[in-house]
Amino acid sequence: MKKQHPVLCIAFACILVSCTKNALDNNPAAPDAVPAIAATANIAAVPVPPFNKVAYYAFDATPNQLPLTNFAKEANIVVLFEGTGWEMADSVHYGSSSSYILNVNPNYHSYRSIIDHVRVLQARGVKVLMNVDDAASWNTTQPFTTYNGTKLNYVQFAAFVKACIVDSLHFDGIALDVEHMGSTPANTNFTNLVKEFGKYFGPKSNNPANTIYTAAIYSGGQAGYAIGQSPAVAQYLNFVEDMGYFQNNITRFNRWANSIGAAKTMIGVSKQYNSLSNAMTAATWEPAGATKAGIMVFAGNVDSSYTNRIFRAIQ
Repeated sequence: MKKQHPVLCIAFACILVSCTKNALDNNPAAPDAVPAIAATANIAAVPVPPFNKVAYYAFDATPNQLPLTNFAKEANIVVLFEGTGWEMADSVHYGSSSSYILNVNPNYHSYRSIIDHVRVLQARGVKVLMNVDDAASWNTTQPFTTYNGTKLNYVQFAAFVKACIVDSLHFDGIALDVEHMGSTPANTNFTNLVKEFGKYFGPKSNNPANTIYTAAIYSGGQAGYAIGQSPAVAQYLNFVEDMGYFQNNITRFNRWANSIGAAKTMIGVSKQYNSLSNAMTAATWEPAGATKAGIMVFAGNVDSSYTNRIFRAIQ
């Protein structure tokens, strides 16, 4: 896939982390200050295998002429790819009018406009997730540093992400992009954080019926093996998505499904690497005696027809 950058008020002696909406509400001079975000009234149920139809909206996809509301009408899960949840939730401290996510896409030049379109999708019953990049710091005891230099441990960082994504933005979950450590394997610090996110998102969270937690992994990112070949870690996620688009579809599916189960595993496709016929075959294929999680299309906004035809293949 690809990547991009890094709310909070710190209260309590032991540090309680929360994404602040007050900073947004009370500072009209802040870049694209976003007022308090109302939750959508209609809360859709989490899709079930094999009907998870995941479309990534890559803000820098080329060509990219369609907005979020019109690029993948057959999808029931949309992942925002580029930018961070914390810059949207607290544009005062993390956002900027020069942010990549606001300058690379012809449809969006403000966080408000992105969030407004997220609400449209949610009103249709689409689950909207925010991409969260992994980082080398996840292998340490302090995976995140706030805008004011405060270092957070994995418990605090997970609470911070939840405060941004759920409490402030009212999105429906997160999708980890696990590729930024390359040949470095994940250690216990990394897996502790992955599991800690599961307290707030996904099947073992306090809201399993409405939140989704997934991770995009592939053979070239060694940290992904700590998720995709570990039932003890994968149990916290709804499913994993293989993003080795240039590899054999069945081989990469089995790489993870043989460890964590077919219903936890999804093949990802991309127009850059997968022909329409290849992608539709991946969408309709089911492993012998089992059911896969669904299908993912990365950068689905490159070609709306390609994306929607893939999803229609599994209806």
